[in-house]
Amino acid sequence: MPAKKNLRILIRLDLLKPQSNPEKIPTILLRWLLSTGRYILILVEAVVLIAFVFRFKLDADIAEIKEEIEVNQLPYIKNLQPFEILIRQTQLKLSSINGFLQSNPDYALILKKIADQMPVSVSLRSLSLEKSLDKISIQINGQAQNNNDLAAFQANLKQDSFFSGVSLSSVGLEEGVIRFTIKANASVAGGGQNL
Repeated sequence: MPAKKNLRILIRLDLLKPQSNPEKIPTILLRWLLSTGRYILILVEAVVLIAFVFRFKLDADIAEIKEEIEVNQLPYIKNLQPFEILIRQTQLKLSSINGFLQSNPDYALILKKIADQMPVSVSLRSLSLEKSLDKISIQINGQAQNNNDLAAFQANLKQDSFFSGVSLSSVGLEEGVIRFTIKANASVAGGGQNL
């Protein structure tokens, strides 16, 4: 038992870091670079090498696709060039015709509307159509056999929604026939046609 007395266990624990001498930032940074930073550096270099190798593969793919286009597709496209020019010319002509029809009223429709509203005993001497920006001014010079036919013609024009501002501007009796002038307006927008 006396041997036990000579056996002394000395354990020194330093649970607190020394307060008087803190570690400096360069030391902490160097320790981090040596422990964790090397793995990050190896990973970054691996990504750079993979990107470098992948670039060669992409360059080879681009060269192959470019060669395929020049050999196979370019002659085919050049053969279709006259058709493309013809199609573009046709589209331009169609758009020009459509623009013309949209900007110009349908005079045939206006004449048909006037003829539909005219009684049989009324005849036209002259018809004047004048286009302005947003309307067409119509002047009808005609003759009728009696007052009822003239009144019916004017009433029919007023009832038709295609015409606006229908008015009887002059009436006269010559050689037993009633001569009259009716003025009206029609919309330009309603007269255009679409292709």
